[in-house]
Amino acid sequence: MRRLLAIAMLLALAGPARAAWAPLRYLEARGRDFLDAFELNAGVGPGAKLSVNYGLEFFGAADVKSWRLGTFGGHAGTWRELDTTFGILPLSLLAWPVAYGADAAGWRGLAGGARFVAEDGSKGFEHLDRKELNGDPAFLLKDTADGPIHTRWGDSFPIGGEIHAGVGIRAFLRPLQLVDFLVGFVGIDLDPWLATNPEQ
Repeated sequence: MRRLLAIAMLLALAGPARAAWAPLRYLEARGRDFLDAFELNAGVGPGAKLSVNYGLEFFGAADVKSWRLGTFGGHAGTWRELDTTFGILPLSLLAWPVAYGADAAGWRGLAGGARFVAEDGSKGFEHLDRKELNGDPAFLLKDTADGPIHTRWGDSFPIGGEIHAGVGIRAFLRPLQLVDFLVGFVGIDLDPWLATNPEQ
């Protein structure tokens, strides 16, 4: 009987206890959404990168293998990263006349190279392969960008930049994640949509 009474008392207290924790759960969700919107981390490792993003990869060139420390996608810690980037929007605009001129002159090699710069440089692409967050070998996150669209909606249209020459720093704002943070104050959660692939 005493056991049943103790269980009944615990059940009676469970409801108010859950209600008492609700504000903390709300603040935790707001904090996670805030961290999703901003990426700030430093890296050390072979390679070089210079990247400026304003939605598109306005200028980006990279081949980097690094260990990184900082935040991204709501996570914080250390991880390994492979980064390949190409996108040179200003120069790609100049590549079109070179491609047409090389075609007219019969210089096929130059024409092909200039066309690659003109087409792919105009929209840019990036491939990131991140592994072992905080030493967890099960962690794996890949991101492939084609123009402003990334693997997940939440990573798309980034604003920021990165510089790396053996050591480097990266800082980004993710506008769609910032919208999720702001609308979360009125109870709207965009996370399920932000986690989807734009191609789906």
